[in-house]
Amino acid sequence: MDKEIGPRPKEDFSNVDLGDKRLNERLQRVVENSTRNAEKSILCSGEGRSEAKAFYRLLGNEKLNMDELLATATGSTLMRLSGTVLLIQDTTDINLNGHKKAEGLGYCSEYVRGIKLHSCIAVSPEGLAYGLLSQSYETRKEAKASLAKAEKSARPIEEKESFRWIETLRDATAVVPDGVHFVTICDREGDFYELYAEAKALRTDFVIRVIHDRASDTNERIAGKIRKTGAVGKVTVNIPRDSRRGILARQAEMEVAHCRVNVLKPTSLHSEKLPSKLTLNLVRITELNPPSGQAPIEWILATSLPLNSDSDVMTIVQYYIQRWKIERFHFVLKSGCSAEKIQQRTYERIKPVLLIYSVIALFIMTVTYMGRVLPDTLCNLFFDDDEWKILYRVAHKTKTAPDKPYSMSDAVKYLGQLGGYKRAPSDGPPGLKSIWNGLFALYMAVDLLMGQV
Repeated sequence: MDKEIGPRPKEDFSNVDLGDKRLNERLQRVVENSTRNAEKSILCSGEGRSEAKAFYRLLGNEKLNMDELLATATGSTLMRLSGTVLLIQDTTDINLNGHKKAEGLGYCSEYVRGIKLHSCIAVSPEGLAYGLLSQSYETRKEAKASLAKAEKSARPIEEKESFRWIETLRDATAVVPDGVHFVTICDREGDFYELYAEAKALRTDFVIRVIHDRASDTNERIAGKIRKTGAVGKVTVNIPRDSRRGILARQAEMEVAHCRVNVLKPTSLHSEKLPSKLTLNLVRITELNPPSGQAPIEWILATSLPLNSDSDVMTIVQYYIQRWKIERFHFVLKSGCSAEKIQQRTYERIKPVLLIYSVIALFIMTVTYMGRVLPDTLCNLFFDDDEWKILYRVAHKTKTAPDKPYSMSDAVKYLGQLGGYKRAPSDGPPGLKSIWNGLFALYMAVDLLMGQV
């Protein structure tokens, strides 16, 4: 590989300059301790209370600049980008209902105190995370009031929370290096006319799942048009697991159709800056034989990418499947890094912890998926010599380590073993939970064994 893939938390924050050498060093210790103890609280993640107090003092220091932290983390990501890169953005609610006394903390929904976290992660077409490219934080002063549909539509996009999708797209367009072809991937929350218009104006590509049955310039709705379009073939698609709906991963035989449409600007949008119509390519993927008791999967995707061949259509499908990586990112952030258990007294002190945990979550993801996508990559890409040697020793219950680093496929297998992965024939490769547990066990073993040297 010409460039590294995936974040290294300590290295990604190594260039942060807080204007004080001691603060810079403290930040490095904080990031390293948090990476090695992702599931633990701040109090338990360091070497006793003194390290925890150092973390608290760092968060309370006025020199800790959130913009500097974010710029450094995203700058590290930009250095890893090459070729085609998928920019996947989505919002998740960080539920902090238990933080009744946190100053400045409001609501992220009607009944949930917390933070609306909007992230954009950069992912390779094969599904490996390059890192974090953008992140924004919002907390409402009051629980969101219900607005009538007409009142919502009449508001300019700049006054809506969905404007964050456009801001993220603009930010990405401004910083992505020359020579990198990026494709924005969004779920149905990104299906709004202003975002399509912005992407067209910026001349950036996108794949967005459609939820609105828009009017076209042929006096028909786009869903009806694509459903009447004849299938061009069948494909087998690996459907990721949907943990929210309790649906397991599976292979699905799907029928594919595509067409080109001109969608009209919604009558509720009065901005003269918006074009009266936009040309979109639509791809419809429909499951032919769903499992018993489950509705067939149907995706209608809108894209700016060309559809000149069956290969082009399959590319669109494969790009969209990678959107699940941001769902897995949220899973690791909340469950693996315990982001919803952050104990800080103010909203402003919670944000940098969320950022650090986000980079750690992406590190865990990259280690997990490297074993599947690039299995022959040597493990010293992610682990120091002491770490990969001790990982081998602990996994094999031996005092002897190999002289040369082994593959990431083997490293992931050993980590899964340490993390409780049973390795049953039907289990598939180790998952994210077993890997973050395995990393925690590895770092404990490193501390123990290195202390005996």
